[in-house]
Amino acid sequence: MKKKIAILTDSTSTIYNFDHQYDNIFMINIPCFIGEEIFTDFDKNGDTLFYEALKNTKLIPRTSQPSVGETLEKFNEIKNLGYTDIIYIPLSKHFSGTYMNGHASKDMITGINIEILDTKTTVSILGAMAVEAARLAKEGKSLEEIKEEVLKISENSAYYLTVNDLTSLVKNGRLSYAKSKIANLFRIKPVILLTPEGRLESIENVRSYKGAIKKVISYVFKNLDTINGEIHLSYTDNIEDLELAKAEINKINPDLKIKTFTIPSTVAAHLGITAIGVGYINYKK
Repeated sequence: MKKKIAILTDSTSTIYNFDHQYDNIFMINIPCFIGEEIFTDFDKNGDTLFYEALKNTKLIPRTSQPSVGETLEKFNEIKNLGYTDIIYIPLSKHFSGTYMNGHASKDMITGINIEILDTKTTVSILGAMAVEAARLAKEGKSLEEIKEEVLKISENSAYYLTVNDLTSLVKNGRLSYAKSKIANLFRIKPVILLTPEGRLESIENVRSYKGAIKKVISYVFKNLDTINGEIHLSYTDNIEDLELAKAEINKINPDLKIKTFTIPSTVAAHLGITAIGVGYINYKK
């Protein structure tokens, strides 16, 4: 029997930001909460509604992984469309129980084969993995070929972040209040790396936000393949910061391919509304 392969990812991939025509890509939402208000359906609504709510609240935002039941429901939805296989590409298992819930749901369904990848990444890098998987599936590649090629994207990419306002990092317990007071006093901004193991790690502190953005970009250029690579630039609604980052990249190399995305609400909930992310993918030719 000929295989019909579906690609499933989650909303941290911002797959809804990608300009693609693949009808075999599906997404499961990872909801965000501000008080009792829930924000979901990011594939329909994008991230703007959550950004606006985040700017206008003093409450601590929360996120929640998709339940086993919700994941199982999505698996069944795809199965009922006639797919024989699902390649599930969720965010790094170090950020959420989404990966583990996928395995729990997989054990509860029959009649469809489900492969779950340990992606070790998130944000637009994850979205690029989903798009490439969908392309390869449409070309008739085998499950093993697709998994191998898609994981190469994770292995040949990196992603860096910085934030101008440390408030959300303090509220979410990722930075102590004492450290934030010192950082604010000296205008220190963190450079945060999405590590190869799929964790977020602060690797450097920089005096001034503009300096931190420049430092993030300098890290990207250390390993970027300027011929076969592409830069991913992510923001919330901080257009001035986005334009600053673009200008800095163009100063170094005006011919580079830059793709722009919103920072997924699930990530903005923890980083705040003033985050800038810069990453790269080196595609092997």
